[in-house]
Amino acid sequence: MKKEILLGIALFTTLLMTGCIKSDTQERSVEDQAYVNEGNGEEDAVNTLQTGAKYKVTGTMDVLRSTVIQLLGENYWPDTLLSAEELAERVGISENMYESFLAEYQHTEAGIDTMILIEAKENEVETVEKCLNDYREVLLNIYEQQPQNEAKVFASRIEVIDHYVCYVQLGADISFLEEKGREEMVAYCQQENERALDVLEKRILGA
Repeated sequence: MKKEILLGIALFTTLLMTGCIKSDTQERSVEDQAYVNEGNGEEDAVNTLQTGAKYKVTGTMDVLRSTVIQLLGENYWPDTLLSAEELAERVGISENMYESFLAEYQHTEAGIDTMILIEAKENEVETVEKCLNDYREVLLNIYEQQPQNEAKVFASRIEVIDHYVCYVQLGADISFLEEKGREEMVAYCQQENERALDVLEKRILGA
């Protein structure tokens, strides 16, 4: 819990200083947001889910997420969704910057696998990309003393595909590579990220 609090403070401070946090008074559709079934016959907009909670993603983001999961199988470790409010607080990407999003991360201290997909508004693509780059720099500083996590962050990729901005930080279990050194861990994670981006690009562009 202490680490999560410190992470939140560091991210918020950095993103505020770099101008990635904006006020947002615009209303938007709930399409393509994450939902959780509360068991009462209704689906309510989800906040952070506990590990193992049942949830589903709707619309285009569901298709993109499923495409990556089909590729990676059990090596897709993100299991918890960020709400719009949490995306703004942690990453600095506010609701006025996008049409839809998926932000999913691994909710354990054992790993930091993450996938963030932003369908950015046409005039916000560069801003979203900058916020994700700033977020990555913060994570590099936070995890610089944790070899496996630092390697995963270093190997992460940010790519603009059409008007989608994609952040992939994947790799699953790389503990077997730690004794071989940082370069091996980074290379393996880069390969996994490239595979994920490849299928995302094909799906987004309809190739």
